[in-house]
Amino acid sequence: MSFSTNLLAVSRALIQKYGQSMAIERVAEGAYDPTDGTVAIGTTTNYTVFGAPVDYTSNEVDNTNIRVGDIKVWLEKPTTETPLVGDVVTIDSADLRIVDIVTLKAQGLDVVYKLQCRV
Repeated sequence: MSFSTNLLAVSRALIQKYGQSMAIERVAEGAYDPTDGTVAIGTTTNYTVFGAPVDYTSNEVDNTNIRVGDIKVWLEKPTTETPLVGDVVTIDSADLRIVDIVTLKAQGLDVVYKLQCRV
């Protein structure tokens, strides 16, 4: 096993042990029709992931980039989708929009995502 494969397994085990199941929803905008000026209904993709939500510390909150109420989510690498800015994460029935994503990689492989989520 390579270092990145081991790191992926360890991070997944920790997040599943200390985290929780959460849903992510992505709504892709529909196509614009220039003939009548309408936008078609977009498509919605839903998937379930494991993540560990953590409050930002007071030292991290600057009320510019990170605001009071933002939540940090350590997310295991999903098997189907990769999270995107603008996706909505549902944690304990609260819908939070992803405003920033930091991807932690090892040997070119995505291992874990740190999401900044906002109400």
